[in-house]
Amino acid sequence: MIFLTRSHLPLLFIYCQAAFGFCAQSSTFQSIDSLIQAGIESSIIHDYESAANIFKNIIEQDAESPQGYFFMAAMLQSQMIDFETDQWEKEFYSFIDLTINKADAAIQNKSSERPAAQFYKGSAFLYLGFADGRKGEYLSAIKHSLIGISILKQLAENHPDFYDVNFGIGSYNYWRSRMTRLINWLPLISDARQSGIQMVQQATEKGKFTRYAALNELIWILIDAGKPVEAFGYAQQGLEKFPQSRFFLWGAAKSACAYHNYYSAILYFNQILESLLVENYNNHFNEFICRLNLIHCYFATSNLSEAKKQIAILKALHIDPKIQKKLNKQKKRLEQFERKLILETTSKTHDAGGR
Repeated sequence: MIFLTRSHLPLLFIYCQAAFGFCAQSSTFQSIDSLIQAGIESSIIHDYESAANIFKNIIEQDAESPQGYFFMAAMLQSQMIDFETDQWEKEFYSFIDLTINKADAAIQNKSSERPAAQFYKGSAFLYLGFADGRKGEYLSAIKHSLIGISILKQLAENHPDFYDVNFGIGSYNYWRSRMTRLINWLPLISDARQSGIQMVQQATEKGKFTRYAALNELIWILIDAGKPVEAFGYAQQGLEKFPQSRFFLWGAAKSACAYHNYYSAILYFNQILESLLVENYNNHFNEFICRLNLIHCYFATSNLSEAKKQIAILKALHIDPKIQKKLNKQKKRLEQFERKLILETTSKTHDAGGR
């Protein structure tokens, strides 16, 4: 899970959901369970301000618990990836450090909340690994991810009926094997992709509070595994609960496109675009990605006029140089579409003249 590409944006609230599942089992946390759930759902629908206020409230209620700090860090990372920015990076690392420190204190005190504290600590290290991977700091990403997954696996061994843990471990196992697939034939490198999928699926069926996060993750795993029709079905389930969530809209759009259901893909990409354009924060990165996908779908459906319109919009966008650099690959793809448009338009003109 540490070297995720733009297509894995919906992995934002994985551990936030899973951690809620564990803390709900502790009587100490029962009084704020509804607050945590409300904060999670606010994050999923991109109401980050409301989510932040809720998690601040949780911290005020129990400043020595790692839970509020962890959820705040999770929300900040969700926001940064949703908008493709590092604007809140300093705050994110601060809350992650607080999460680990508070969790360590609870573990050392051998309190009744020790298992939950272990979960927060392990999840916080996985978040660090994910953040490191996004910045290209791969050695650090591997180090932090291995620490985190080791803690979660130990927790799973001690609590085998806590199926929410299967979600995080299964996701990690799939993507780790996906990254090392070319050397999975070696004796010490196992291919855990199928078992990873099964663990995530089990979380969608038996997890108490990770159902929608697991559904979300499963979409991207199945697209990657070459099963886009199944992925689309899971995306529909997510949209039944959160119809305006960009997380599930991206999954629905990309899976539809992957199995050539271009008209549905166009519908979902346009929904994403409409959602992005009304956001107060828009650095045009996600907008560029969305419009580029629309161009692909319009070419696939022979709608050259709409493809031309989207190409013109992208060429006219004023994008910060830092963001432009991150879009180098996509800009080359746009140039390919421009050439394709010229060729197809010329070909149609010739055909019409011949008739």
